[in-house]
Amino acid sequence: MKFYSSKGYIIVALISFLIIMAIISFSDKAYIVTVILIATLSYLVWMWYDTYYMIDGDKLFYKSALLKGSINISTIVEIVKNKTQFSGIKPSLSTKGIIIKYNKWDDIYISPIDIDRFIGALKNVNPSIKTIE
Repeated sequence: MKFYSSKGYIIVALISFLIIMAIISFSDKAYIVTVILIATLSYLVWMWYDTYYMIDGDKLFYKSALLKGSINISTIVEIVKNKTQFSGIKPSLSTKGIIIKYNKWDDIYISPIDIDRFIGALKNVNPSIKTIE
């Protein structure tokens, strides 16, 4: 089952800002700056279209452009809803998401569009997952 990341206002504002700056720098003949801005913009657009989470069997796979990995769902201990995490792994495009705590000390921040459906799919595989609102 595949779940796409929700897109927050920060990523939308950043992409919009980079487009405007690239146009301005190109019109001012600042071509090196334009190339850097377009490269950054390209990476953000890649993240926009390639950030998702997939549940396959007993594994949770996450991918966001170059960042990818997997978690055994059986190792997930707790899910914290409606929190933002400022450190750690964040394959996410939004500030409204969940923190998944797994193994003993590991955690990851993700932001599926339908959080409740995503948590339900995880609990179908591992019913012992605790959810904190």
